[in-house]
Amino acid sequence: MASLETISISYKGKDYTAAVIPDVFTSGNQNIIIGSHSLGVALYDGDRGYVDEMAREIDERIYAFADDKLFVLCLEEFIAKIKVFLD
Repeated sequence: MASLETISISYKGKDYTAAVIPDVFTSGNQNIIIGSHSLGVALYDGDRGYVDEMAREIDERIYAFADDKLFVLCLEEFIAKIKVFLD
């Protein structure tokens, strides 16, 4: 099993986990970024929308957000969980 490639995205002085995975959703030949739920919460206010312009720019690079607990899984298990969530 392949290990999950994670990256750190910094926003307002805090680091959030994200994963870089193959695009298995749109048949693209690129990688996509899946952000952690906690990052999504930090970027978006349900009443006002994006917290600021930087939040909008970060969100535009993220394909989807996933439960923070999933980022310890191997690549195959992570993709399987994300597929269930997005389908």
